[in-house]
Amino acid sequence: MTKYGERILAALRATSPQTPRDLAKALKLARPALTYHMKALLARRVVIATGHTGNRQFSLPPRSAAKEAP
Repeated sequence: MTKYGERILAALRATSPQTPRDLAKALKLARPALTYHMKALLARRVVIATGHTGNRQFSLPPRSAAKEAP
């Protein structure tokens, strides 16, 4: 994973969900750069996207009950 991927995940752990605009601003990235790095995270299903265009939000996927069981 790239350093930007790690930064994106850290930002989403701190506050989730976030709009692309807010996330790019918090990370001091241009929107096209954020989109580039988000594509890889979305493809790996490390991050999920909800909404369309104007109300798109990114968040971390919910933890499954199986992973939480000891």
